[in-house]
Amino acid sequence: MPIIQRISRFLQNIQVPFTTVSHINRQKRFIKKNITPQLTTAQKLADGSLDESDIKKITGYYGLAVPAILGEAFCALRGEPMTNKERIASTNQGAMTGLGDDFFDRQRLSEQGVKDFIEKPEQVTGNSASEKLFLGFYKTALANAPGPEAMQVQIGKVFEAQLLSKQQDVPGLSHEVIKDITVRKGAESLLYYRTAFKHPMRNGEEKMLYCLGGLMQLSNDIFDVYKDHKSGVSTLVTTATKIEDLRFHYSALLELGQQAANRSGYAKKNVRKFLGLINIAIFSRCYVCLDQLERNEKKSNGVFDLDRYQRKELICDMDTVANKLRSLRYHLKISK
Repeated sequence: MPIIQRISRFLQNIQVPFTTVSHINRQKRFIKKNITPQLTTAQKLADGSLDESDIKKITGYYGLAVPAILGEAFCALRGEPMTNKERIASTNQGAMTGLGDDFFDRQRLSEQGVKDFIEKPEQVTGNSASEKLFLGFYKTALANAPGPEAMQVQIGKVFEAQLLSKQQDVPGLSHEVIKDITVRKGAESLLYYRTAFKHPMRNGEEKMLYCLGGLMQLSNDIFDVYKDHKSGVSTLVTTATKIEDLRFHYSALLELGQQAANRSGYAKKNVRKFLGLINIAIFSRCYVCLDQLERNEKKSNGVFDLDRYQRKELICDMDTVANKLRSLRYHLKISK
């Protein structure tokens, strides 16, 4: 690659963090105006079904990151800015995600109850503040989706993947089964978020999203290793004995996703922007966390042994200046 092209690519990559911050700030303003009033109304019911962690997931995690990171990445890929209807649909998809997870994790709803919510939202009303809020977000997402039927079909696939992941609560799963569950769960979720955007799928896009979605789920598992270990959940991280092997698998999946992106049919410059946004927001951060987890092996005779580590050794704080700089270095390294 000529030196001028290298410099241009470097400048593009170094600009990505600032672009991401701009996207996040814009989405925060959107949430404050459009989502916070709904949360205030829901909290007034005070029935115990909503707590601060639910609100944080809506305003500071899923409801923020789904449109501001994934949504903006989809828009960068097609080369057109996000429309207002797309932002509404994507935000409501994100806002309902944490509540939907709670229906499984906290057993607020039976499997049939969740299925009814997904397949017949117009026929159910919800029995609690969290259920009513979920339904409101879901109906709004469908009303603003370019293809509500496609969105409904895809959330059904997310539901099936969630049911499959219940196997992870039982010890003894093989590495291959855990890997398949991880990839499917992440892939179906990413494909669901894609349904909020109007541009048609390119020929190679589904394969790309399947690869990268699976990697995003593994990324979540890397950061959730402490919680999953304490809950007895079998993931590729909680069952690992060498972080080096996990890092190799992570890098291989990332390489497959990047290759698929470059064969997706989109303009190369748009593919670079798309990968840059998700690299800085997700993948580069995970390498920092993997570094921290790997350092623990020195305390346990070179073997990754979760029972030997304290909580602070397993939770990676990405708000520190040092870790942000490490993440930036990884971003520059993995962005092509």
